[in-house]
Amino acid sequence: MDLEAPLQVPFQQASNVSASPVHHILSGSFRSLSLFLLAFSPAQLTLDLVQTIPAFGPHQYIGLGPLSQSGDTRFAYTTSWALPPQLHSWAIERHADSLRVRFVDNVEITATSSYVAVPPPHSHLYSAGGPSAQVHALSSGDSPGFGEHVQELYFVPQFEWDAADKTRKALRYGSHGIEFAFPAGSRPLAFIPVLGGSVIEVYTRADDGSLIHVDSSGAPQRGDGAEQEDGPRHVKVHPNGRVLYCVTEHSNYLDVYTITPPNGVTPVLTYVASRSLIPPHLRSETNATDGPKRAYRGDTLLLAPSTPTQPAPQSIFVTTRGSDEEANGWVSVFRLDAEGRFAGDIENNPYLVERYEAKTGGGKAHALDLRVKTDDDPDGALWVILTDDSPPHPGVRVLEWDGWLWRGGGTRLRQVAAWPQPGFYSAEAADGEEERMEVGTRNPMMGWLPFQAEMNYAARIKLAN
Repeated sequence: MDLEAPLQVPFQQASNVSASPVHHILSGSFRSLSLFLLAFSPAQLTLDLVQTIPAFGPHQYIGLGPLSQSGDTRFAYTTSWALPPQLHSWAIERHADSLRVRFVDNVEITATSSYVAVPPPHSHLYSAGGPSAQVHALSSGDSPGFGEHVQELYFVPQFEWDAADKTRKALRYGSHGIEFAFPAGSRPLAFIPVLGGSVIEVYTRADDGSLIHVDSSGAPQRGDGAEQEDGPRHVKVHPNGRVLYCVTEHSNYLDVYTITPPNGVTPVLTYVASRSLIPPHLRSETNATDGPKRAYRGDTLLLAPSTPTQPAPQSIFVTTRGSDEEANGWVSVFRLDAEGRFAGDIENNPYLVERYEAKTGGGKAHALDLRVKTDDDPDGALWVILTDDSPPHPGVRVLEWDGWLWRGGGTRLRQVAAWPQPGFYSAEAADGEEERMEVGTRNPMMGWLPFQAEMNYAARIKLAN
């Protein structure tokens, strides 16, 4: 099957921090106008600041674009809360034994965006947020900034557009992401979850990069009853192009769907199963309001990267946030079978699910990204990046995942490094807050900056080797 997968270009980054290789991470922030380039040393389990990059507003979600023809530059694209609403492009450049990030250009859009994606063949950028989504062509050559504006999509009736909220507040109930599938024998498909509408909108991609609406998929009927306000927040697609995963913000579920190419008869998305983002004992508890699901907000998800020994992801990682300081966020790992469905039916089976309780609520966006330790590890061991803007110690955290067959004792998922240390401050203001602001990262664009591209080409955290 032709998945139009990103080109795999090996790039091993040398390190000034230690003699061993390091992984670079590019992170945005809710509490700072800057981007932050970090270096993680697996040998020393340290996470250090390499570069602070002046940017244009908080809430930078990152999507990675193509590698330059020379092979020493990768391009990234970010959202922000800047006004008027804008998207920005950046070049991540290799200089001798280090990486540096520089601004390329920006483009104004009509409504604040929360998500960007640059799917293969990397000719167009897709952004979504609130009442609209945008399609922009990318310039060709060795500096692919923004080109022609191709299309704007709307998630409110046309007669409501002029009065629609186009600020960041609309991200709470409008469109919130966009992902692509490349099923065999079909045009590429795009999926946009609309949080407030509890619907996933489905499109085909035309040759000119524009999107054509073909279907709408409402909230599924689960065993605990219909969810009228499910709140689909983010989606991901299995590399086989036949399975879609969706995290719901309001009901705290990970839903699995099968994908059928549009045929005019069968729905594109068919609901298969769900797993709880929070431990079952928390879901079964009740309180005086709407129950425990309202104490948490489902957030993001990511499939384990494909490797030569494990081409089909063994695991999917999902996060949820506490809706107040009394509830800690959670990271859950679910085992998948070879087809991308949940492995087994027992949610409490320790060989099928692992849960990690975060040290805080997780903040506005409990984002994550993943990096394989080695390509030949049969257990699927990973480094996991987690972002958090919650007090008292917001920042970037690195977790270690030992894989499903780990027998070394202790937990299989645990924190091993964090940045910044308590007391670190960014000497800039964000969104009218105090002049000196404690850095709190946002999952918007947090991730390894892979010069060796991963199947999940858009993430909130980006790794750079």
